[in-house]
Amino acid sequence: MNEKNKSLHIIGLVVCAIIYLAVALIMGPLKTEATSDYNGVFAQIQVLVSVILVATNYFRGYIAACVLNAYSFISSLTGVLRSHHMTPGVVIPIITIISITVIYFNIRQNQQLNAELKEQYENLMDSHRITQEKDEALKAILYTDRLTGLYSMQYFQEKVEEAIHLNMPFALVYIDIDNFKSINDTFGPKTGDAALKIYADRVKSFCGRKYICSRVNGDEFGILMTGEQTEADILNMVEQLRIMFSKQITAQLTSLSMTASFGIVLFPSDGNNVELLIDNAIIATYNAKATGKDKACFFSKTVNNQSVYAPESRYYPTE
Repeated sequence: MNEKNKSLHIIGLVVCAIIYLAVALIMGPLKTEATSDYNGVFAQIQVLVSVILVATNYFRGYIAACVLNAYSFISSLTGVLRSHHMTPGVVIPIITIISITVIYFNIRQNQQLNAELKEQYENLMDSHRITQEKDEALKAILYTDRLTGLYSMQYFQEKVEEAIHLNMPFALVYIDIDNFKSINDTFGPKTGDAALKIYADRVKSFCGRKYICSRVNGDEFGILMTGEQTEADILNMVEQLRIMFSKQITAQLTSLSMTASFGIVLFPSDGNNVELLIDNAIIATYNAKATGKDKACFFSKTVNNQSVYAPESRYYPTE
């Protein structure tokens, strides 16, 4: 309860107490023949004031109502003892105390239940938050390639599937660094990993927020370009990537000059599911390698849509 509400409740308590005492005086010392006819009404006012005290101020109001009714009972009892005449004024305060006691303990029980429910709700929300954080952490692990920091193959698949589901035209560009195995064989895997990170950073910087890029295999990357695009637009983008890959890098103090081959598939003309599209992109990439490397090849322009290497599919769907 904030300070403003607390002050209002205290003011209400004081006002109720004044009303109660004023009625008690009218029924007692200030009683006249004119007011005697309204004793029942005044008694109901006292009962109502007692209930309001309990309902608005809880424990503090309950104590105040009990004290006021006890005072009323004692005053009425004193009058009975003097007049030797029993009046309802003696019984009403006792009944009122019993009634407000029942009301108070019901309110208290409800408050306890509300407090328990609130605690359970907060515990549930905390549990939900922790579960969400764990899910997000797991997703971050699942959707991120540990070496390069790019999106993982699974994330890439899901985004391709999402674009297919929305029937959104797109181009899928598959990138395979030429002769990358020679780096590992000659300079060791640490140099190879360092080189992959550099190329991954270049791909990520090139794509920015416009395209989705992923490391789809060891030395291979995938780029998803959504939206209507001409072959000339796609080739222009791939040419920029080709030049970017051909620039010399330094990995583990070793200067390296590499090239990359690019396979391009278009949706929906080159496939209607993610498995087929990626397989066809791999075929197009192998054809680019087979015809000189350091170039791009559309799947639709391969010889009978078959790779001259005739590789087995390297696509393994995620469970």
